[in-house]
Amino acid sequence: MSRRSPDDMDAWILGSGVPSLTAAAQLIEKAKVPLTRVHIIETLSKAGGGTAHAGDPVNGYQYRAEPMPAFDGPCVKNLLSMIPSEMRPDKTADDDIEEFYEEKYLDGSQHTRFLVEKSHKVARIDIKQISLGVQHRLQLHLFVSKPEASLGRSRICDHFGESFLKSTYWLILATTAVEFRRYLVRFRHNMDALLDPRYLDRGRFNRHEAITLPVAHFLQARGVDFRFRTRVADIVVDDGPDSHHVSAIQCVKPDESDAIHSIPVRRNDIVIVSLGSVMSGQMAGTNTTAPSLEQIKTGDKDLDENWLLWLELSTKDPKFGNAYNFCTRMSESRLQTFTVTLRSREFFNRFGELTGDRPRSGSFVTLKESSWLLSVSLPQQPLFGDQPAEVQVFWGYALRPERCGDYVKKPMVECAGEEIMRELLSHLKFPEETILPHSIAIPCIVPRMTAALLPRDAEDRPQIVPQGMMNMALIGQFVEIEEEMVATMDYGVRSAQMAVDRLMGL
Repeated sequence: MSRRSPDDMDAWILGSGVPSLTAAAQLIEKAKVPLTRVHIIETLSKAGGGTAHAGDPVNGYQYRAEPMPAFDGPCVKNLLSMIPSEMRPDKTADDDIEEFYEEKYLDGSQHTRFLVEKSHKVARIDIKQISLGVQHRLQLHLFVSKPEASLGRSRICDHFGESFLKSTYWLILATTAVEFRRYLVRFRHNMDALLDPRYLDRGRFNRHEAITLPVAHFLQARGVDFRFRTRVADIVVDDGPDSHHVSAIQCVKPDESDAIHSIPVRRNDIVIVSLGSVMSGQMAGTNTTAPSLEQIKTGDKDLDENWLLWLELSTKDPKFGNAYNFCTRMSESRLQTFTVTLRSREFFNRFGELTGDRPRSGSFVTLKESSWLLSVSLPQQPLFGDQPAEVQVFWGYALRPERCGDYVKKPMVECAGEEIMRELLSHLKFPEETILPHSIAIPCIVPRMTAALLPRDAEDRPQIVPQGMMNMALIGQFVEIEEEMVATMDYGVRSAQMAVDRLMGL
């Protein structure tokens, strides 16, 4: 595309997650678009609200996070290098995280990745013990050599045998064939790097407070036009013989009797749309009640505006991808998380002794023999900015929550928080009577948490700038970036950076 004049245009960004905030920052800092001409439309009442934590130290926190190492990299670093520190005027948000990591984590390498039961005791599997035999390495080499297009919707079980699928190596990267190949291509010369800690994954608090909020506060302080409590109902596209332009954005404000307002979009204006949301439809329970499963049973009625808008676009034209492939397969994409709030240090102390890791390392440890396939992470404390000193918080997730527990004899999706905590303590051989009374566990079912990893056809993910579109780009985890690993914050950030570069002709 030819270079756009930043002084004669408006930029409309739909959504306020990290990719959308990145797009706004890029437009201001790199493309030099005037602050008052950058507009962010968001259904919620605050920026990045979908990943903000809930709860409190009395009733228990709920941590909303991706259930895997984030593998944040150069794109997130580039973003945070543009954002001033909220604590030190001469530093950046990237400096804050890097210096905190060097102070708290640099000497805290992880030793334990899995826990197993041996002779009625819990034993650890050291990271250095995770390896593959010659046969499996040969299979991996042959697999990587296959063109990505030939993998299509295939699953890992179509390419590897049962022995590989039971290996600790596979449990680290359990994903689809296409995504698995991308991980292997990235790390083929150093598989150990998959488990290396990265400073961008280790902020002072949780990732929302360490990354999302500084960017949002920067944009708001600079005067970017945030339009909260506004839902985008549709995007009007004018079709020409060889090109297509967005001509209007149809919006609804719930506090105005759901009347539709049309925002005109000129040909020199740009529209950036964030597609889908892995947090859509999440349902939390309490320490004494399980999450309600009713929303999952009602199909697409729990979809947020990111999905509804994408469904509308993809129904009109296949160049916008196939939203149905990702939002309707909840039995495949469902994950369950849990956040535990403790008023006793016993759990953290015992876990450190069991794993041999420095307390509060934040690394994931998986209970390999758990029917639910539980993984837990004990992060640096405090995890939340308002967390009292006497409170500790950890969180975890399960890849197989629909299975019956080993000690609590029912599926995890039907369990209250206390029952999940009891199952975890039983696996770890920790005393229930001294830990459970001082804990509050909040379970949460996230029906589309792994939607971006579902098997797909090449055309299911749209291009960042769909064919023929002259003033519209798509961003987030559900767009296609060739050879990039989708299960990272870097992926969404890079999509926004690429969208701005292409639309602005940079």
